[in-house]
Amino acid sequence: MCRYAQARNIVFAPREQEIIASLTTHKVLPPYTILMEQGKPVKWLYFLNSGIARLYRIHKGTDHTLGIISINDFISTPLYLFSGAISPCGLESLTEVDVLVWDKPKVAAMKEQIPRMYDMELAVMDRLLNWVQDNQIDAVCMTAEERYQKIMTEQPEVIRQIPLKYVASLLGIHQDSLSRIRKALTK
Repeated sequence: MCRYAQARNIVFAPREQEIIASLTTHKVLPPYTILMEQGKPVKWLYFLNSGIARLYRIHKGTDHTLGIISINDFISTPLYLFSGAISPCGLESLTEVDVLVWDKPKVAAMKEQIPRMYDMELAVMDRLLNWVQDNQIDAVCMTAEERYQKIMTEQPEVIRQIPLKYVASLLGIHQDSLSRIRKALTK
């Protein structure tokens, strides 16, 4: 997480890193663990060290994959954690995940003891906003084949490690259509 912060020009002093470490829980969770439930308040802030997770929404009985996260990043938001808002989406591990975890009191303690944590919170929210905008632009401007190729380029581990039904859902297409795209790309 400190490397994530450094990449955003937020540098924590050694004492601040000790405080962060003391308030951080490390967990390794099995595949298909629900990390955040749709329709329930968000209880935890997660940082993904390794593994693959998906953001999803069940709407009218259909499971829609909204995003697949496979890089070191926050996979839930401090906004919902602090507001007590009901999550409009669910978050599930698709592989074994190695995560750092904080609850609301621990995040509040970090923000109280480390003023730079406000910068970190803004960086997380900025990253989330950019992610939403990029996904919206891709959905409108790119074909399913182009979006699949983007996943292959940016997240090849996703294609290799998770059931293709989640990739098809992310692309908003049927699995048969994904099979045709994959077949056309191997020619």
